[in-house]
Amino acid sequence: MEPISQLSDLIGAFEKTVADAQNERRRLNNLVGIVENYCAGVTDEFLDQFEGSSQKYTRHLLHADPEDRFSLLALVWQPGQGTPIHDHPSWGVLGVLRGRMRFTNYAPTTAEGLNSLVPVETFIGTAGSVGTVYPPAMDLHRMDNCSTDQIAVTLHAYGCLVKEFHIYSPETGERREATSSFDSVLEGAMP
Repeated sequence: MEPISQLSDLIGAFEKTVADAQNERRRLNNLVGIVENYCAGVTDEFLDQFEGSSQKYTRHLLHADPEDRFSLLALVWQPGQGTPIHDHPSWGVLGVLRGRMRFTNYAPTTAEGLNSLVPVETFIGTAGSVGTVYPPAMDLHRMDNCSTDQIAVTLHAYGCLVKEFHIYSPETGERREATSSFDSVLEGAMP
């Protein structure tokens, strides 16, 4: 399969795949392949248009499907920047477009509830690496740019336009609601 280099081609591939009547796991696997192809073909010119911030990682909305079947975002991470432990209301496919990112998955320490969270898996993703989140079993995680001197850019695809999610305390497992915001919205991204 040819690498995908244009955002419009990425959006078209997502539209076709989410429209197919297949089970969600198979659809997610197909979307992983699409994101892998995009990671292989994305241009520096495209990535350079998104600005980071020394204050926090930045979120740039690339596309929100008019039927709310998926959304695409580019996130820019300065060295050391990361998220708190959080979840998502839908499946997600995450691709590293530039740099090095650390992904850490968490699990509760008790079966009765979230008394505390412990890291259960950590992996480092470099440009071209792709992973998934799939609620509820594979969803408590955090990510950070583990480089000391390189900016990272990641592509995030979700099964809806994420408006709300939860942030978790690692010590207590307590969760609180959070709302999504965007530092920029690409022209034409919103329906």
